[in-house]
Amino acid sequence: MKRRDFLKISPALSLPFLLNGFPLTASSQSPVLQLLREQTASNGKVLVLIEMSGGNDGLNTLIPLDQYSQLASARGNILIPDTKVLSLNGFPKTGLHPSMGGMQTLYNNGQMNIVQAVSYPNQSYSHFRSTDILFTASASTDYLNTGWLGRSLESNFPGYPTNYPTTDMPDPLAVQIGSQASLVTQCSTINTAVTVTDPNAFNNLVSGSAGVVPDTPYGHELTFLRLIRQQTNSYTAVITNAYNANANLVSYPDNNALASQLKIISRLIKGGLKTPVYVVSHPNSFDTHAQQTDMNDASIGNHANMLAVLSDAMSAFQQDLIAMGISDRVATMTFTEFGRRIKSNDSLGTDHGAGTPVFFFGTNLNPTIIGNNPQIPDAVTPNDQVIMQNDFRSVYYSVLQDWFQLSADQLASVLPTPFTTLPIFKQLALPVKLLSFTGNWVDNKVNLKWEVDKESGIAQYEIQRSDDGTNFVKIGAVSAINTAVKDTYTFTDSSLSKSFYYYRIKIFEQSGTTEFSAVLLLKTNQSSSGMRVNIFPNPVTDWFTVAFENKISGPVTARITDLTGKEIWKQEKEMTDAYNLTFSFASKKPVTGIYIAKLYAKNEEATVKILIK
Repeated sequence: MKRRDFLKISPALSLPFLLNGFPLTASSQSPVLQLLREQTASNGKVLVLIEMSGGNDGLNTLIPLDQYSQLASARGNILIPDTKVLSLNGFPKTGLHPSMGGMQTLYNNGQMNIVQAVSYPNQSYSHFRSTDILFTASASTDYLNTGWLGRSLESNFPGYPTNYPTTDMPDPLAVQIGSQASLVTQCSTINTAVTVTDPNAFNNLVSGSAGVVPDTPYGHELTFLRLIRQQTNSYTAVITNAYNANANLVSYPDNNALASQLKIISRLIKGGLKTPVYVVSHPNSFDTHAQQTDMNDASIGNHANMLAVLSDAMSAFQQDLIAMGISDRVATMTFTEFGRRIKSNDSLGTDHGAGTPVFFFGTNLNPTIIGNNPQIPDAVTPNDQVIMQNDFRSVYYSVLQDWFQLSADQLASVLPTPFTTLPIFKQLALPVKLLSFTGNWVDNKVNLKWEVDKESGIAQYEIQRSDDGTNFVKIGAVSAINTAVKDTYTFTDSSLSKSFYYYRIKIFEQSGTTEFSAVLLLKTNQSSSGMRVNIFPNPVTDWFTVAFENKISGPVTARITDLTGKEIWKQEKEMTDAYNLTFSFASKKPVTGIYIAKLYAKNEEATVKILIK
């Protein structure tokens, strides 16, 4: 067997280590996940995915009370009594299953968002095919072998897996608690998730032993595979250290395997792990063809028990995140391969269907229901489905753009076709407008300056510095003036030992909300060798800062063109031996869309694709 062919089948042989008895796997090779890690290092955002495998019955989970008479005709043998349905603030015609009291409290406290009738065109009713579609974000007619969070451009990681992890990438990019590597983080050549649950096998790997293998071609390939896994398990130390850095602050329900998984994740996040994506699995299958409910009481039974596991686990997890002070940067999302049909069967169950709700949890969500209650026909046939209202890729697109704040180019590397974003997340707007953030080196000191407008309700500005643009530490703070007019703040950093640093401002609102400025790179002296730039922030709103790799002096021209090359905006400014220059649209802001920004300086040109919002 050739080594490259052996690696193609290796995801099924990967090996985890155990935390509290749960096998934990770490995935590290995807440039998309690396991109999300960089975003997490910058804005702290984390996504937790909960897989509800089997296909959840959305109509008995999120109950459309305005369709109750039609539901009684279509699924009277499993229908929840309307007197037991749990109410949701602001939505008197919609309620939750009576076993979901924890989730009712989360929603009514503003910590939950619900997206109605999520599906995709030409729905597949095969568990395996539909799961693949959800994991890969493909169309129903396309077949991909990489996950939507693991989409890989492997040329970005030459030589992988040799010498990984690195200083720039010390933490795993995705962590999965479970015994199987998920396709959602799979790349085209190798999945570094580990799936053997035997602690002795894991100890052999981390101790450097490849174990006893036969002196055959197969044995040689097995040794190679094990050594690759050993490199991957270099992440063991950082994960273990993060886990041991603190303790949970609330009690989690006993005999709840999902809660036990989430209990680990809260400690990893609080412990400083910069991993952007975590994946957990509900311990039970939602494939409820029979005995979905109790024959004498439809409000109890197998489905009720599974929903209670989800609800109780999420209630404890959210309370823990709040107690730890990290709830504002963690969003949790459920997903299942499909819903169930409208009409129940004679076995007190439901068969494979289409649309189903997706639940989000967190403190930075819009606490609302997106979409309308499914419309149930008066006369339901066995093949009638919950009609799709929201494509699942719109959900993914919203997560990547609004939560992780990826740029248009970055989004295109995951989902080449743009999708409409959904109002799942709050578009955080602090009561201050940051007009500019600049700095310069003077006599072995860095002088920082930022200008604000419409300042109100701000507690302080925390100055943070980084050696690598990823790991930032606090170096000082400045109290806010709150004059509601334009103000200028300054800070001097004199504790310098390197020739370049990254800086950013963490803005603290008096209510406790925080936000970050763009990242500012400042260097001492470096010769110019071609012009390379970055634009912050991207997406762009009213202004943007151009960060040059080398110092620039003289006139700089910024042009913005549409994708056909037509110029729609232009501005020229003068630079004096600096790395950064800020441009403002003022009253000539282009309409929302994707554009090309071209920068001209010293007879050189640099081009960056930007999204203007």
